[in-house]
Amino acid sequence: MSESDEKPGPLAKAGSETHPRLELRLAAARLRVAALGKKSYPVLICQECARVTGWLSADGRCDSCLRHAQLEAAYADPHGGFVVLDDERPVHREAHPAHHPGALARLLGGHAARDRAIADAWLSRVDPDTTGPIDAEDGFGIEVAHRDQVVAADGTGTVIRFRTATHRFGHGVWTELETTSIAHDALLVPTEFSGGLSPDQLVDAWLDYKQAVGAVNRDRWGKDSVAREEQRAAREAREKAIREQLGVADLLDEDGL
Repeated sequence: MSESDEKPGPLAKAGSETHPRLELRLAAARLRVAALGKKSYPVLICQECARVTGWLSADGRCDSCLRHAQLEAAYADPHGGFVVLDDERPVHREAHPAHHPGALARLLGGHAARDRAIADAWLSRVDPDTTGPIDAEDGFGIEVAHRDQVVAADGTGTVIRFRTATHRFGHGVWTELETTSIAHDALLVPTEFSGGLSPDQLVDAWLDYKQAVGAVNRDRWGKDSVAREEQRAAREAREKAIREQLGVADLLDEDGL
């Protein structure tokens, strides 16, 4: 479905006078689509929530809106009985191999092997001095792109979904957290696509998404590194001032008038 083929959803049919905030969101979404430019993959707008997406149902709704409508309908049906929530778990979960420098060190032996394993784990996520510190740093977090695949809410196929998660470094390993510091609307690239798209389209969408996540990490580290340098310079200035002032009191003659 192309953007020109979008059909108005239930809220959009009511008109801008009834739903002015929706109209504003739709206008903002059209600006996002224009900023993204022409792509090989679909870039669509949900007519119910104004979300920029790569997948829409036949009536112009994104997968999230369609699932929400189905759930609301099930609860509202007096003869529906017990409501069974959809299983949105991925049909194929991406494996995330863990890095265990301690175990590797035991196999290869010595601190050098352990340090090398920690460095390899660090470099698997961080581009030194571009998206994070040069050396491994416990407690440092970075955003990582992930993907999964679920059956579409309308049952017409599957939906491939992109998301981000914060990965935190500690004791030589990266731990994926259940949260992300990137707001959903902070990235221009859509996060849902039909599993029926061509491999080339899906690869283009995935690479664009990863590039967008990388841009966020680079921008954050650029600001963070400047702040760290300012803090370092201020700390050195304070320490220098203290060193220069130490012993000044000894120059004063306590016995003099």
